[in-house]
Amino acid sequence: MKRLSIISITYNNFKGLSKTLAIFQSNQFHSEIEIVIIDGGSTDETANFLKQQTLTDNWVSEPDKGIYDAMNKGLKRATGAYVWFLNAGDYVYSEDSLNAVLKGVKLMPDAMYGETMLVDNDGNEIGTRSEQTTRKLPEKLTWASFKRGMNVGHQAFIIKRSLVLPYNTQWKHVADIDWMIRCLKQCQKVLNLNATLVNFTLEGHSTIHRKASNKERFKVLQLHYGLLSNLWSHFVISMRHIAK
Repeated sequence: MKRLSIISITYNNFKGLSKTLAIFQSNQFHSEIEIVIIDGGSTDETANFLKQQTLTDNWVSEPDKGIYDAMNKGLKRATGAYVWFLNAGDYVYSEDSLNAVLKGVKLMPDAMYGETMLVDNDGNEIGTRSEQTTRKLPEKLTWASFKRGMNVGHQAFIIKRSLVLPYNTQWKHVADIDWMIRCLKQCQKVLNLNATLVNFTLEGHSTIHRKASNKERFKVLQLHYGLLSNLWSHFVISMRHIAK
């Protein structure tokens, strides 16, 4: 069993997928990392690339029912001790970041997390999530940490495959928040890697569908934390945005 499964979801984003996979082309990582690619039946260069590349044979290219259905496919195909979602366009911040994750795996936590660097389509750094948003990275992470918003990027969260749960596909925009909360409810030891782990390109699914995402987020947080707690939390979130 390899230490880590990198799962990448893509659809007609060959440029983004190429960015995501670039760091793994080095032979130094092949013995420790498994690459899983779930393509939704792309019609761009992705299909030919997948057939010709030699980085992984653990891939599929076929229609799916949406991004979270594709993520569930990725979880079913993963065989590593830990799973890390890096969807097309998101990529490891540096080799030091990747080494930090692999060192963290040796400590056998239930989950690990770190900081996210926000970048534009050209790869220019905008700033970390903590710097550019009202959601600061917590020193310690538990399932209750998301009461006032998602303060750890989905792309900067790694969890033991034995503890991972499927995404709830009833949520069309923010199933990642629900997934992280449910997964963290099962975790005892969560390791802060104290490192920037990933570059996140600011045109993700929830970024594009912001209004619908906000509505779903309210429902998800109410489900996990209750109505009164959720109302208060969203009041605080609104005040933070006004103050920012």
